[in-house]
Order: sequence, then C-alpha cells, then structure tokens
Amino acid sequence: MKTLLALALASAGLFSAQPSLAASTGYVGIFTGGPIYKNQSASLTELSQSGFDEVIVWSVEVAANGDLNLNGEFPIVSNGSYIGDQTHAGFPNTLASLKAAGVKRITFSIGSSNVGDFQHIKALVNSTGANGGVGSSGILYRNFQALKAAIPSIDAIDLDDENSYDTASTVSFSVMLGKLGYHVMPDAYTNASYWTGVVSQVNQQRAGTIDGVHLQAYSGGSGNNPCSGWNFGGVPVYPGIADTTVSGGLSVPSAQSKIASWEGQCGITGAFLWLYDDVAGKTYNGGTLSAGYAGAISAGLTPGS
Repeated sequence: MKTLLALALASAGLFSAQPSLAASTGYVGIFTGGPIYKNQSASLTELSQSGFDEVIVWSVEVAANGDLNLNGEFPIVSNGSYIGDQTHAGFPNTLASLKAAGVKRITFSIGSSNVGDFQHIKALVNSTGANGGVGSSGILYRNFQALKAAIPSIDAIDLDDENSYDTASTVSFSVMLGKLGYHVMPDAYTNASYWTGVVSQVNQQRAGTIDGVHLQAYSGGSGNNPCSGWNFGGVPVYPGIADTTVSGGLSVPSAQSKIASWEGQCGITGAFLWLYDDVAGKTYNGGTLSAGYAGAISAGLTPGS
C-alpha cells in the first residue's frame, strides 16, 4: 500500500519540491487544525512538499463518555469504533500519504487551553464503572485502540494539558497508550516539575514510551528556553515557535535565528511551528510559507549555522 502511495505521490510531483533538510535525530514539526481534514488534497500537497517531517494533528477532544472528536466538528471515535469516515472520508488515507511522502511522524494532540479533556480523562481513568480504568474493557483503551486500528500511521499522542495536571491519571493514561503502540509526547508551556515527574514515572513503568517533549515557546510559554529549566534527562526537548500571526511570533529569518541560538546553547535536535492554519496557501520567496518555515527550522538545527 505504501509503495503504491509513494509512486502516486512521486508521479504527481510531491517529492520534487521538498527541500533538503539537515540530518537530525529529532523532528521538524508543524501543528495543524482544520485544514488537514477539511481541505485534504491541498494540505497533502503543501505539507508533502514543505519539508516538515512531523505533522501534529490538533486538537483531539475527549468527551466525558470517552468519545474522541477533532475540534468539536469532526467526530472520530465513539464507543470503541472509528466513525470518522461519516464526516471526512479518506482522512486515514491522507495521513498514510503523508507518511509515504517522507513525513516521519504523525502525532495526534489532545487538549488545549480549554478545560475539560484531561478532567474527563482523569475521571475515566479513576472510574470503577464498566467503561472506567485503563484496562482493555475501559472506554479510553477501546477508543484509542480503534483509532490506531483505523489510522495505523499515527505514531504518537501529544498531551496538551494546560489546566488539570493530575500526575497519577496522566501516567496511567500514558502507559496505556504505550501498550497500544503509541509514543507519548508531553506538550508543556508551564509547570515544569509536573511534566518532569510525568516523564520520569511513565518511562520507569514503560521504558521509551515518552521519547520527546514539545515545549511551547510562544504565547503563554514565550519566555521558555529549552536549554534552561526543562531537563528531562535523556528525553529530548523540541521547542515550538509561532508564525507572525501570533503576538510575538517570528518571521522566517527570525525563526532560523532563534532555533540556531538554542541549537548553539544546548544542541537541540528538533523544533516545531505553530500553526499550519495560519500559513496554509501563503507564498514566500517563490515557494510556500510553510516550506520557508520548515527550511528555517532545519537550517537553525544545523550545528554552526
């Protein structure tokens, strides 16, 4: 299947414009919301050519009953079954095609600044009812198992918890995700002690489950520095910068300078951009703005840049 997708993309020219990125053990990532499923054809073309090698699909909402929904407009899993084809048919194929085109990691991000998702996760993890807990009969287990079965190209789950911060339930949930074949990536902007504790406990229980941390260095996390105050031992930190539509966001040249500064300070191996929705379809220096940011981040990650 992948071979056929790769040939189709190559014949369509989706490999030809991809810039040559610096060799890195980390990821050059981009968060994306609605465009990845509302405008699948255009998003596939642009992201395949951009040079980003991690695509983070945002934001998965977890309902009180465990249902999964993207942005309150795209139901994806309910009662242990994938239902996404009812709203956006072909979405799994879009993500598989991105992998065939060279994207190394597809990540689904849970949560945001909105209250609810991680409170629901906590309640379900702690529930003794028929759908509670993190065992194979629990609804969280069955729903994330169904998601993985329907979209096997998903590699990781990003945890954008900005208001719950319950260590016990987050650790249990993360270990469950590891058992289902997902990696887990905290998405922090504050509360470093909480996140370092989660990473330590999860990897003690299931080694290697958490293999990277997305660190927000924009908006509420604009003062964050991946080289100071965010030590996760051997787990790499991938800082995120925002485009110019966000207050304090960076232009393409400034993005390269910022990433290069962090690389020089502590040797970061990856970074990400917030947000594809803001740059989709825009041009830059004869190419796309998304490719401009991907190239800038990659150049900044090159030692000595």
